[in-house]
Amino acid sequence: MNTRRKKLPAVLELEEAQSLLSIPNKRYVTGIRNKAILALMLNLGLRVSEVVNLKPGDLNLTKRKLRVVNGKGGVDRDLIIPEYTAEILREWKKAKPKNSRYFFTTIKDKSEGKFASSKGSQLSVRYIQFMVKRYAGKAGIDKNITPHTLRHTFATDFIRQGQNVMKLKKILGHSDISTTQIYVTLANKDIEEAMNGFKEFKA
Repeated sequence: MNTRRKKLPAVLELEEAQSLLSIPNKRYVTGIRNKAILALMLNLGLRVSEVVNLKPGDLNLTKRKLRVVNGKGGVDRDLIIPEYTAEILREWKKAKPKNSRYFFTTIKDKSEGKFASSKGSQLSVRYIQFMVKRYAGKAGIDKNITPHTLRHTFATDFIRQGQNVMKLKKILGHSDISTTQIYVTLANKDIEEAMNGFKEFKA
């Protein structure tokens, strides 16, 4: 039997997540779009593949509802969008190219660099990976950050806030509870570290 402990995924601390989210400049359309993408992954735990495949009809921003269609494992799931995230998504909806098939699209400006294509095209997974790493560097985050790190961060914080692991399983679209259970381990790691540093009473 393999007794090696599975390595726990990296997550962002609260200050790091807030710092990352503050980097996109909303004076630019790409900044509005990128802030909306970061907020979705940090506050709803969407996979990067789910983000790029969102269609305009998958979101009802008036009711703050989002449907992930055909997520991993072919499962649809309905989510409630937190108010802050919904507000940024509304800003992007107003600014985005009209009549595009996908909700998150290219703008074709110099900030997209080699990832730029025709305006209104589907945004690529590679661009979001590049964007997250670039913003993490600007935020001074000394960790190997990927889009999935933001999903891990959401899930761990959800448990830290006292929420139920079964609810988290549904939100993340996991088919197996053991996959979700790792976030309980991550959340409890804080308690373990605090207790290790606790100065006990002695007589």
